[in-house]
Amino acid sequence: MIATTLLLLLVAVVAYNVVARYFFSASSIGLEELGWHLYATVFLLAIPYAVYTDSHVRIDLIYEGRSPRYKKQVGIAGAILFMMPFALVTFYYGVDFTAQAFAYGTHADTLPGLWEQFFTDGIGEKSQDPGGLNNRFVVKSVIPVSALLLFLAGIRNLLQLTDTNVQQPEPTVD
Repeated sequence: MIATTLLLLLVAVVAYNVVARYFFSASSIGLEELGWHLYATVFLLAIPYAVYTDSHVRIDLIYEGRSPRYKKQVGIAGAILFMMPFALVTFYYGVDFTAQAFAYGTHADTLPGLWEQFFTDGIGEKSQDPGGLNNRFVVKSVIPVSALLLFLAGIRNLLQLTDTNVQQPEPTVD
């Protein structure tokens, strides 16, 4: 739901930028950056969703035409050896990446001051481009959130794969 809303907002931002640039010779660096941030957020939220719904791309060479038992073993091994460690490492470094972006620069001493600074001068890392966006830690915080959601989706899939009473459904393509 969040990613869908952000995707619609992304389409609106890109359409506005195109119309403004080609028909009115006006451009906004902030809106251009907002488009990048929205795209990154949609992409990062789509990854755990694809794992959760088991609609992600598989390596057909290894997976297609194999027995259900083999597919289950490959799924378990892939989750344990690759996806789960990747999600944990990404979460660990993503939290640090976000914290560094937040800590950069000066901060107000009070919570109302931080709130005001967020909407005026920005907190932490800012765009280096004139007219760019402030508060880069917000978009960077999506990285550890996505990694955490990926990890949780991986646990769910592992539990489904290891449950002997549940028949593993075939992946659906939407």
